[in-house]
Amino acid sequence: MPSSHADAALVRAALDLQPLIEREANEIERDCTMTKPVVDALDGAGLFQLGTPGDLGGLEGNVATLAGVCEALAFADGAVGWAFAQNIITAALLSYIDPQTAKSFAVLGPGAGHFAPLGVAHEEDGGFRVSGRWQFASGSGHAKFMGGGCIVYRDGAPAPIGDDGRLPIIGFICPLEKVVMKGNWDTMGLRGTGSFDYEVPETFVEQGATWYQALGYAPHESGGPIYGLGLQGYGSIGSTAWSLGVASRALHEIAEIAKAGRTRLGSAALRDQDEFQRDFGLHRIAIDGARLQLLSVFESAVDQIESGAPAAECEDTIRDLKGHSAWIVKHVAKPAVQFAWEASGSAGMRNPSRLQRCLRDIQIGAGHQVFDDRTFRDVAKPSLGVEAGLF
Repeated sequence: MPSSHADAALVRAALDLQPLIEREANEIERDCTMTKPVVDALDGAGLFQLGTPGDLGGLEGNVATLAGVCEALAFADGAVGWAFAQNIITAALLSYIDPQTAKSFAVLGPGAGHFAPLGVAHEEDGGFRVSGRWQFASGSGHAKFMGGGCIVYRDGAPAPIGDDGRLPIIGFICPLEKVVMKGNWDTMGLRGTGSFDYEVPETFVEQGATWYQALGYAPHESGGPIYGLGLQGYGSIGSTAWSLGVASRALHEIAEIAKAGRTRLGSAALRDQDEFQRDFGLHRIAIDGARLQLLSVFESAVDQIESGAPAAECEDTIRDLKGHSAWIVKHVAKPAVQFAWEASGSAGMRNPSRLQRCLRDIQIGAGHQVFDDRTFRDVAKPSLGVEAGLF
């Protein structure tokens, strides 16, 4: 069962921003990025500091607080919730770099990036000469610094896997002025996330602004045990809670449509139909259960890391976390949104429609590779005597 409590003041701050976010949602969708009033409000409430380690001057939110804030923002607007979740992931990555360097970035404001190893980092004295092009930098429209992931090259060739099993993959962050933003985000769903493409022309990044990426358990330089979850593990807290926010909003919208008298010629009113009542109840209970599942499995993983459990055991737990996240997003949240939209008839078809936006957002968000079905295969492989893949 969940062992920690959310910071009520921070969750309340996110809830208080819902009316503003809802008023700005159409403009956010039109501009494909958060509007200045929403960015300023999130900043003024201190919420962009939620992922930053406490000893770097941040709020270092626990699992329950991260999930509560991300769900509340996603309920107001899926795009804002998603972009914000990615901003706090980037803030959390500051825990893996030199603390003094991290502090200089932490004071700038929110960061963004895409940390899959799509770039190249040539090893040099004191750091790396990095370059590359990346996509899907959610939250980059208001970011104050950027980062990326690279394959390490040594003497002109990809570096080998280390004797300790360390992959030749680094993450890095750099000032915004080193980055060329492409400004080309235009999609069916999650339109307002500002997930722009970007390029980092060849530039030197000091060692202190880089870290060797671990795909599971990740030793860190700053902050508490929650950062041991690593990029994908930590990132899944906010992204999974995001899906529950979108799903809860979809159920809210279909309930309002039903109460307003939605019917079809020759049929009973939607809200009086036994099948609709049953399915609505099933999806609502599934969402409530998934929320408890999210808190329970992630808090248990943090407790395990804090206890000093062997790294191999932590790796196994974090691999399973990815399966839990994929299950919640694809088999709880997405079906709930689909149910709500299908039940809405023409009310969900016409523009503008918050329910339609929920449908488009969940389709794009649930398609993210971290929620791919291979996460379930990776959970199964150790039990079957099969070695899980690196990616």
